[in-house]
Amino acid sequence: MPLSRIRGQDHALGLLRSAFESGRLSHAYLFQGPDGVGKETTALEFAAALNCEREGFVACGECRSCRMARALSHPDIHLVFPAPRDIKPAALAEITAAAVRDGYRSPDFGRKPVIISVETVLSEVVAKANVRPYVGPWKAFVLADADKMTSEAANALLKTLEEPPDKTVIVLTTSRPSALPATVVSRCQRVPFTRLPPAIIEEILTSDPRLGYDRETARTAAALARGSVGRAVRTDGAALEAELERVAAIMSGKRAGSVSSLLDEAGALAFRLGREDQQHILNLMLLWLRDVLLTAAGGGRPPEEGGLLYGRHERAVREQARLLDLPAIEALVLKVDGARRAIERYSNPAVVFTSVLLDIAVARRRAARAASGNRSEV
Repeated sequence: MPLSRIRGQDHALGLLRSAFESGRLSHAYLFQGPDGVGKETTALEFAAALNCEREGFVACGECRSCRMARALSHPDIHLVFPAPRDIKPAALAEITAAAVRDGYRSPDFGRKPVIISVETVLSEVVAKANVRPYVGPWKAFVLADADKMTSEAANALLKTLEEPPDKTVIVLTTSRPSALPATVVSRCQRVPFTRLPPAIIEEILTSDPRLGYDRETARTAAALARGSVGRAVRTDGAALEAELERVAAIMSGKRAGSVSSLLDEAGALAFRLGREDQQHILNLMLLWLRDVLLTAAGGGRPPEEGGLLYGRHERAVREQARLLDLPAIEALVLKVDGARRAIERYSNPAVVFTSVLLDIAVARRRAARAASGNRSEV
């Protein structure tokens, strides 16, 4: 993906373009921002542009240098990922290549802890930085998730940052700049990356055939991604559809309609799901209420201008929007959001879900009784 096709990071690209065109490139950059917003992709494309034979800010993608860069075989462009200590170099190379080839997916090492070791920094950065470029004019090093460096690795890198060889650019990427030593951060020019709007994430998901998203699933995944393409890509489409059906049934009263079924559902959410999944369900509840609120307010189109997130349940959404007034909907939003925050604070999930499902059921019944009373008066 050339720099010209990276979306939603205009400020970061503007800083790099200005440095490139003015000839004032820094020897070290810190790309900082949330996971999955394009930091590593930008770093690799920037490295390709530095070595492109056509010498423009955007790599041409056609010259020999660009072809090698895209294939991760350029001898002057080096990518370092955190990895388990015991992984073999050949396996690491294969996993790294797959992660880049598949787009937006981080390498998967299972549950093994990953680091950037001092041995890796010495062999893959320090030693190679002190060798003249083989093909292009620049040597470029990209250290993804640089906050995973051990303290020994960071100290080993520090000398190269302090006394950089000519025609060398080192890019560190991180979502946790505070986890890096201050001595390392102070020697890098910071380039901030931001969360992406849902519309841009949806466009990215549907425009890349490798990802396999249709428009509706992409819209849902984008709404849940919290600004991260990487998080959206990790969403399982079939599982997400099942979760949406479950939440729609809960929120519309088809599920957890009676007291006994409400308690059963609260228990299932509390004891069969981990806390991350519990927060996910509560986020889906908030998105249902957003659809109801948009409909009740006479809105219509979002998210984002593509229609309701729960479009398959539009009749139930519109019925709830008709029955609940705006203060009641807003009160439920606050209660569900409060439940999400309570789960974050490790509150008792059984109490949290029983309370929030009860609040939703009470609000539905009050609204239904009020509507029934109004009809009888007529």
